[in-house]
Amino acid sequence: MSGHREHGAVVAVWTEHSAVVHHHEELLADGKVLAWTEPPFGETVHPGEDDPGYNPVCHCPGPTPRAFCSECAGCADCDQCRCPRPVLL
Repeated sequence: MSGHREHGAVVAVWTEHSAVVHHHEELLADGKVLAWTEPPFGETVHPGEDDPGYNPVCHCPGPTPRAFCSECAGCADCDQCRCPRPVLL
């Protein structure tokens, strides 16, 4: 968080990360705690992730790959999977 130095020296930092949010807290020398999340509540970690057509694995339309290989974590439909016999989910 930028611009919080006017509050005093930071004496302790705590962070917690999950798949959807990063939570940060700083304990200041005067006893105050500054807390924030990245991204802010209501926004997604990666742009476009809240789009119903967003697919993090491949370019297949929709939120999931058409043929997800559990061995290489690629899509057999998009030729990302190079396994000789893909194990599909």
